[in-house]
Amino acid sequence: MTLSRPILVATAFCLCSSLPDVLINEARAEPVASKMTGLQRENHESLWERYNKFGKKALDGADYDRAKLMFELALIEAKKSSGDEPRNGSDLSLKIAAATNNLAEAHRLSGEYKEAEALFKEALTLKEKALGEENMSVANTLNNLAVLYQNVANYPEAEKLYKKALAIEEKVSSQENASIASSLNNLAAFYDQQGRYAEAEAMYKRSLSIKERLLGPSHRDTASCVSNLGLLYLHKKDYDKAESFYKRALNIRQATLGPSHPLVAAEMSHLAELYRIEKKYDKAEPLLEKAMSLYEKKLGINNLDAAMCMLNLGCLYRDEGKLKKAEPLFRRTLGVRERLLGPTHPETLTALKDYSGLLRKLGREKEAKDLDAKFKALKEQSEKEAKTGKQNLKLKTRAVERNLD
Repeated sequence: MTLSRPILVATAFCLCSSLPDVLINEARAEPVASKMTGLQRENHESLWERYNKFGKKALDGADYDRAKLMFELALIEAKKSSGDEPRNGSDLSLKIAAATNNLAEAHRLSGEYKEAEALFKEALTLKEKALGEENMSVANTLNNLAVLYQNVANYPEAEKLYKKALAIEEKVSSQENASIASSLNNLAAFYDQQGRYAEAEAMYKRSLSIKERLLGPSHRDTASCVSNLGLLYLHKKDYDKAESFYKRALNIRQATLGPSHPLVAAEMSHLAELYRIEKKYDKAEPLLEKAMSLYEKKLGINNLDAAMCMLNLGCLYRDEGKLKKAEPLFRRTLGVRERLLGPTHPETLTALKDYSGLLRKLGREKEAKDLDAKFKALKEQSEKEAKTGKQNLKLKTRAVERNLD
């Protein structure tokens, strides 16, 4: 079960006096700083740096509760230092901003969007005050906040912040770099979601070119763009290209993250969904069942990525005529989305409509009609609330990229 922020804060304060020695011993046991984080451990490494490092490591391993606890501890240490050394106010406020940004990202990945939004805004204010508005670190947090707004269907704000972040990065950088590549990937994912495929493809290709040049074709950070190109070609019904990119992304994830990471499960789910669409059910089913097993072991089912995989597996069973096996998967997907996204979110409405259709196939007409009426009412409410009016969006998962400090 995911821990709430008040509980995490209380736990962090309680641990402050005893946990440092544990972390110091753990750090000393590591031969070199961290292949995961790229941080070189030095003898003078502060507690703030250690907590932040272990938070990043936990985030990479999809251990979101541990990541949040580590970042809360980093935030406490940064604030303690801020009180002790006022003459270094700018540097110390940036440490607070960094811990706050990273903590926000851990909450976003946990589906705790309100907490994440408040923390991202706090980090952004601190960075802008210390660095000015046109700075790469400011752009990183703008990008993270844009991803959050895309998650919660605030599409106008998401697009505005994506473009603002990219404009800052291109203005202050003398040459293309990894941050620009990440921003291009995320903005392309946004355009793909809106069906603006030509714009998305051009940005994905530019992002991939930068990543391959700077990091290499098989680097873990190259995989997200590769996977997204697979989804783009799926939308364009170029299934051979989609399969090629999906397989490449899966191979990179397995080689760099190990066989049981949630991102490996995500790539399995993507490839299986392609096979389902192509009616290659014998290839799709084992992949989806394996992916679902990985999600349940690592993250549990109360997670949006796991819910997408669950829906894909349910759709496969439905297409195969295994309606009774499909029903609990559709129902659980709807429950997860209602809890994490709210009843009027586009993805929740899609799950509601899908579940209604399945119940009708099962002969449960009264339940289906009740859900149809619920869908109609919520759809009307959603359109009244939406800042962009009606939208026809592709709701499959894209690999957006986070920016940690």
